[in-house]
Amino acid sequence: MTTPAFLDSQNRLHRESVNGECPHCGNVVHFSLMACPGFARLQAERPARIGIVLQCDGCHTPVFLRYRVRAWHPDRVEFHPQPEHLERPPEHFSYACLPAAVATVFREALACHSAGLYRAFALLARATLQAMLEDLGERSRLRLFDQVAEVRTLAEIDDATFEAIRRVLFEGETPRGEVPVLTRVQAVVLAETLKDLLYQAYVRRARLQQALRLRRFPGAEAAPPPAGFVARVVER
Repeated sequence: MTTPAFLDSQNRLHRESVNGECPHCGNVVHFSLMACPGFARLQAERPARIGIVLQCDGCHTPVFLRYRVRAWHPDRVEFHPQPEHLERPPEHFSYACLPAAVATVFREALACHSAGLYRAFALLARATLQAMLEDLGERSRLRLFDQVAEVRTLAEIDDATFEAIRRVLFEGETPRGEVPVLTRVQAVVLAETLKDLLYQAYVRRARLQQALRLRRFPGAEAAPPPAGFVARVVER
């Protein structure tokens, strides 16, 4: 997302076109300015950070941004190029094919990830894997580890990120055990890795079972897929 350049003494915000992914509707759209602090008030109070409100031109929902002030001038206030805080788009995943125990924990994990609570996300990511092992059996641990290793190869994950993911998912006797502190990028990779594990373990199996049923009984009416099943396939 391109940021505002500066606010002049006439309360005009000079900026390039602001485009990006809306955290509410998920579309890549243009954002229009809705509100910005007045120049006189900023010059009087000299805050280290300022907030502005944009509006998504797609869903017309306000989006809040916060910037550090780069420089103060008699005729303008300059901002840093990137926002310090930006509302994060929610993580989407269809839970229809997941067992209830797995879906409940993973839903909370993604909520923590969207909120930027990466330590809580790591703990719940570990709890998600534990719930999968309880459902699939302890013998599936090695298979799940091999799948994580395959993700590493396919996505070309660097050694430090893979080691962090491995420790989160496979070290510690309980979900509350110690977990490494994740960076934002490592948390993103962990979230996508978990999605892939869940897809391979549950969604892919459901698709294959449905396809085999159709092959076995070609003249029978196809059973309707679980609610949200098509949405999951589209996301993948």
